[in-house]
Amino acid sequence: MTKKSLPNVNHDSLPKLADSLVSGTKKILRETRTEEDLRIGFEKLLEPIRSELNLKSTPRYEKAIYSGRSDAVHGQVIIEYEPPKSFSSKRNIDHAYGQLVNYLSDEAKETKLNQVVGVGFDGEQIFFVQYQDKDGKAIDKTKFFIRGPYDFTPESARTFLIHLRALSRLPLTAENLAQKFGPQSELAPKMVSALANALEYWGDQTHIRTFFNEWKRLFGIVYGEQFTGGHQEKEAETLSKLYKVGKETDFQELLFCVHTYFAFLMKLIAAELLTLRDTSFGSSLASELAHISDDELKSKLSDI
Repeated sequence: MTKKSLPNVNHDSLPKLADSLVSGTKKILRETRTEEDLRIGFEKLLEPIRSELNLKSTPRYEKAIYSGRSDAVHGQVIIEYEPPKSFSSKRNIDHAYGQLVNYLSDEAKETKLNQVVGVGFDGEQIFFVQYQDKDGKAIDKTKFFIRGPYDFTPESARTFLIHLRALSRLPLTAENLAQKFGPQSELAPKMVSALANALEYWGDQTHIRTFFNEWKRLFGIVYGEQFTGGHQEKEAETLSKLYKVGKETDFQELLFCVHTYFAFLMKLIAAELLTLRDTSFGSSLASELAHISDDELKSKLSDI
């Protein structure tokens, strides 16, 4: 792995991206008359900006939820497009706001998160909808509030991009984690197989076996005969198929590797969340790890 320059999106670069988005939108409005034309044109403008912001999540369009179909979902940001100049009418603003409240409520219930942001956009004006009771367990539609509408200027475009960057990631729901990191994912079988191989052939075997034997002792206490007796053949076959590991792998060793994988994954997720909380707008531990040398990577992982 060669060392590469790390994408560094900070507050200084946002004005340029916001200016580009506003000027591009003005060009779209010269030829656009419908909501659909605005949506298609604006989403195309966002593609290079999303790349510049290093956003990895895939936008979803016309996402079906209980209350209808949301126009565009970028992570935890929902955009409701309206025909150009619609927001010159308060009635249209209220209608778009009501739709966003419904969409945001459904999304919050689905993801178990209330850090979602709604964006109403007609090309010329933009408004933002957020939930003000972040500590509440049940979503109360009366506790959503609206900011705007504002003219779509570089300032309001910058606010939009900040929300997009901050909330672009997939929510940390059980479903999303299972999809990305569970046994049916591309990553998990590769990682568990590598750990099984390492357990057998790599490193200081005395040191590794000391950890393995201590783990085996603890789980022997928890599971009793099911862990050490004759109940392992079926479990071993199930785990081997699930993680695509050779059948010759010992059941206890395989289970140890699965536990190691998930323990390691949880530490990485915790470290990433702490980095996002404590550092600047464009910071990401995962992105940093992907762009450093092998020796630096080993050192960082040892710290974690």
